[in-house]
Amino acid sequence: IYTCPAAPKTADIDNISLLNTVSSDVSVKLYFKASGGTSRRIYKAVLGDEGTGLMEKRLTMEAADIIEGEASIGSAVDFVISGVENS
Repeated sequence: IYTCPAAPKTADIDNISLLNTVSSDVSVKLYFKASGGTSRRIYKAVLGDEGTGLMEKRLTMEAADIIEGEASIGSAVDFVISGVENS
């Protein structure tokens, strides 16, 4: 759902808000993947009927690092990433 831009940029992610847009429970997982590395799960939740979630882990990202999202129902979750890109 987000890839940190090319060097010399970095990104400081403060939180990620999640919104279930359907009227069924949705399982959601977020992963952090360092450039060229392995995906590591950083968040897991079940969002109820049109429910919300909040991942409050601060992440510092380098160029080409990735945040990946997965939901049990495709296109059922909206994500809002809050933070800042640094140069």
